[in-house]
Amino acid sequence: MRGVRKIQAATCLLSLVAFCLAGGLSRAAEEDPSAGQLQLIIEYVSDAERETRAMGLQYVREDVPGEAATKAFAGLLAKLSPEAQVDLLDALGDRGDAAARPAVLNMLGSDQEAVRAAVLRALGSLGTTAEVPLLAGKAAAGSAPEKEAARRSLARLRGDKVNAAIVSAMEGSKSDVRVALLDVLAMRNAKEALPTVLEATEDADGAVRLAALGALRFLAGEQETAAVVKTLKGARDTPQRRKAELALLALCSRSRQKCAAAIVEGLAEADVPSRVVLLRALARAGGPEALEAIVARLEDDDEAVRDEAVRMLSSWPDRAAAPHLKEMAKQKDNLRHHVLAIRGLVRLGSPQKDQPADLDVLAGAMGLASRAQEKRLALAALGGIATPESLALVAPALDDAALAEDAALAAVTIAEKMKDGKKDGVRSALEKVVKQAKSREVRGRAEKVLKSL
Repeated sequence: MRGVRKIQAATCLLSLVAFCLAGGLSRAAEEDPSAGQLQLIIEYVSDAERETRAMGLQYVREDVPGEAATKAFAGLLAKLSPEAQVDLLDALGDRGDAAARPAVLNMLGSDQEAVRAAVLRALGSLGTTAEVPLLAGKAAAGSAPEKEAARRSLARLRGDKVNAAIVSAMEGSKSDVRVALLDVLAMRNAKEALPTVLEATEDADGAVRLAALGALRFLAGEQETAAVVKTLKGARDTPQRRKAELALLALCSRSRQKCAAAIVEGLAEADVPSRVVLLRALARAGGPEALEAIVARLEDDDEAVRDEAVRMLSSWPDRAAAPHLKEMAKQKDNLRHHVLAIRGLVRLGSPQKDQPADLDVLAGAMGLASRAQEKRLALAALGGIATPESLALVAPALDDAALAEDAALAAVTIAEKMKDGKKDGVRSALEKVVKQAKSREVRGRAEKVLKSL
């Protein structure tokens, strides 16, 4: 009961403070609160019970203006329990008044990890470029909570010179500091630091190189394409190659066709693993130049590169690849490549969100496919196209024992959706379905449509 009464009393008193402060604020936004008002808030911020402190801290965060109040609140820090220190440090950080900075920095000497981490958190809004070296050191070598707090604060620091200060802090620092700051530059989207990041991709320390490539994944623009390609080709190990690949793919996702020329140029003297990655990047970039380069690699002297070129071509997003896929599908000496080509044609010929079906492409796929599996894929795609032409493409498959059931389903689906067309063609196909289909459901649907003709 005592705790309940105490909270109730606190609520009443703080409501009174709010009323008084509101009146003060209406008179002058810069007017400092009275000593009595401050003392009342300080008592609740200093209370042993967290629920009571929370009400006072809300006033610290938002409702009591002025530098004098900030200094009064910050002056409490050394007098509080560690738990209360953490709460007040967080509140002062939210308050964002630089007048608290000296008192906050003094708390870094605390023997409590939670307090030190709270100091580092608060510096995200209270700190200046002067705190960059301090935060950099903690981001690299503090405890886990301190590292996290320091990195987040480095990312939050505001000011035109912060990014330059972070770059300066990298110079001559230990590798773990450089790694941490490269991550921070990426978090800050510090594109002006790209020269430093690119230089770090050639650092003697492997961890720094990886961190630099991780930063390039977020920072690099089309102008850095050639540099990223160069880094990929010069990768010293698998982890570095993988990081360079991720950076290049992310860059291509952002800049698309603008990256193609530099990647094509980079293909010239690339080793096999690099050529494979560069083909993936070209597929991500898209456009005529990229497509032409991928088609050229169908004749590469390395099997792994040829395989990748086939995969990229078969997954090409637009129908510009269809003629190349048709040529590839005609070559049946490599079944895997043949199947990928047919499946690519079926995908490209199917209706898309932004374009109708291409019956010529689907007909090509049906005619070139050597296996029933791919013919079934084409029949399923044709079943979604309610036209006499699609039905005409499906009808011959009704006489193929391996395809008859799939063809029957496609024919019925087309007939159900057709609003007009040659009824004789529809009737002929559906009569064959009724006669030959094994599925009772499909036969029933065909009979229903026949009755409606």
